[in-house]
Amino acid sequence: MQLTQFKHWLNSPEKPQPKCVVTSHAGMADYLMEIEFKHQLVPLKDDTDSMLTFRNMEQVGELLKPLGIDSVILRIIDPYDEFSADNQLSNCKEDMTIIL
Repeated sequence: MQLTQFKHWLNSPEKPQPKCVVTSHAGMADYLMEIEFKHQLVPLKDDTDSMLTFRNMEQVGELLKPLGIDSVILRIIDPYDEFSADNQLSNCKEDMTIIL
């Protein structure tokens, strides 16, 4: 979803509060954002169709607070912990609600 499309959605008369998920992958310096749209997470992109990245949660807040969004889900994913010692799938992600 492009940022301009996201802003138009937020300005609709119904005033929906979308679920915003900020993802941090092990070994990556930047955060990525996804928006829940029709029960699926879609990446938030700029107008040139490039993924928006954020260096810290303050940048996330600077973008979302003026749009009326006051919290996000921070999802930390560790792909290095995908399997447990006994080769069973492990839960390698953690979700936290962050108030902006």
